[in-house]
Amino acid sequence: MLAIKIDNPEIENRFKEYAKKQKKSLEDLVSEAMNLFLDINKKDDKLLYTKKDPMKHLHTIQYEDDGEDLSDVQPYSRVEDAEKYVHSLRRERNK
Repeated sequence: MLAIKIDNPEIENRFKEYAKKQKKSLEDLVSEAMNLFLDINKKDDKLLYTKKDPMKHLHTIQYEDDGEDLSDVQPYSRVEDAEKYVHSLRRERNK
């Protein structure tokens, strides 16, 4: 068992109020906060997201046809080393 002393009354009161709202004991709330702070239960974390149906959100990109033949164009064909290319893009962005 570990005892934690909170010298700041505002923080102490906020913990107590939050514990009442969550209907948990103050000890459980502090224990959960410490677990989150120390990343103790990191292996149990899962990314939660809503999976969307791609067929519902599918749409055709409309563009103006100017008559130029683009059938032989290969985007990024000039890139020989993808790792170097991405690294340089990130360095430029972060300047």
